[in-house]
Amino acid sequence: MFITDAHCDTLRSIGVDRAAPESCAVTAQRLAQGGVGLQTFAMFAGGKGPAGTPYEDGLAMLGAIDKLGVPVYTGNLPETAPETPHGILSIEGGEMLKGDLKKLEQFDQAGRIRLIALTWNHENEIGFPAKAGPKGHLKPFGRALLQRMDQLGILADVSHLNEDGFWDIYDQMELPPVASHSNCRWLCPVPRNLRKEQVRAIIEKGGFIGINFYTYFLTRRGSSNLEDVFRHIDAICEMGGENVLGFGSDFDGIDSWPEGLANPADFPALLDVLRRHGYTESVIAKIAGENFWNLLKRAEKKRLG
Repeated sequence: MFITDAHCDTLRSIGVDRAAPESCAVTAQRLAQGGVGLQTFAMFAGGKGPAGTPYEDGLAMLGAIDKLGVPVYTGNLPETAPETPHGILSIEGGEMLKGDLKKLEQFDQAGRIRLIALTWNHENEIGFPAKAGPKGHLKPFGRALLQRMDQLGILADVSHLNEDGFWDIYDQMELPPVASHSNCRWLCPVPRNLRKEQVRAIIEKGGFIGINFYTYFLTRRGSSNLEDVFRHIDAICEMGGENVLGFGSDFDGIDSWPEGLANPADFPALLDVLRRHGYTESVIAKIAGENFWNLLKRAEKKRLG
């Protein structure tokens, strides 16, 4: 079964933190073992936000793509989903662009950016993070960025973005909002998770929600398991979201994960949980990878006109 993962932080670990590729949770071997055909490698701007060196770090990550051990699509996607592990690139933290659309063009031409998480946990030239509360609309550069992203077929990733910014994307973009690695706030009340109204809006627009495997976005117990992941999947399916659901593991960016779901090789165990709960193979296939793939192809078609 074709599996996709909409978010991991492996590229920063290798390209900026200089971690050995084999020491990461996401490796070519584990992707193959887990049946992951498409892994999104986030170019994370860094924990210091605009006060750090996000642009320079982005260049370093572009230079480290070859160290990932899997081919990365830096042009158009193939007509059919890959049967062996491949990668695509996203940006996490729009401060990497330094308020300059030319830098967006630079990164996109070099690596074909598929998604941009407009903020991480810091205010930047684009807007405001969820961590700072719900209020604060996108800034002028943020609005200009959305327009150019629409033209380039780049999806706006609302994971980490505040609620006002979310609704700006909903209102101003033709492409639908994407939450690459976020869960249900009514099941685990943290600002990084989505409210029901946001989930409904993503379903309405035909966007995407990638379930995050970080323990503290799944439950408040302090430990988590595969059933906790299932609760979030099932809650969105109950709202009619089977066509927008997928996975956004956050591997190599989290320090606590569900028991039995420590790296990509464990994806089959999660799919087995869905089977035990009575999910059909056709629905599991959508969640496992088809939904994210279809949205990527839809966005690319808009880019190509």
